[in-house]
Amino acid sequence: MQLSDAQPGSYRVIAMRAPNDLAQKLSDLGLHIGDPITVVSSQGVNGVVIGRGDARVALDHDSAAMVRVLPFSGGDVLGIADLKPGDKARVAGLKKGDRDYRQRLMAMGLTPDAEFALTRIAPLGDPVEIAVRGSALSLRKGEAELLMVERV
Repeated sequence: MQLSDAQPGSYRVIAMRAPNDLAQKLSDLGLHIGDPITVVSSQGVNGVVIGRGDARVALDHDSAAMVRVLPFSGGDVLGIADLKPGDKARVAGLKKGDRDYRQRLMAMGLTPDAEFALTRIAPLGDPVEIAVRGSALSLRKGEAELLMVERV
């Protein structure tokens, strides 16, 4: 969902679709992919006030519309390396990386908020096998590190 549509509550930033200059300004304000934020007030077309720790930031509607968020349950953001076989997790977002490979991961069902289970890890740690949406996927460790996950 877009930050501009978010109601007051806790969220996690999962993507920013902003031009580089605006993305840099948002980053300077402390808005980063994977970070938890609190929507303090949502003023519809007038903008959104968010909280990060003790700081409050007001964003106009157009800027907030370029930030994608998911409701946040309070878990820590981890990487695949932090999981063990049998662990279940939810995709919290995707790190910046090779755009084509990120799109391929999403095409395989690893979209934000998708739940999966880590099935196996090869003896030398690469690749890892996960079960997502009824399919088994083997991912190279470096490629799987693009995933930001929360334990379920």
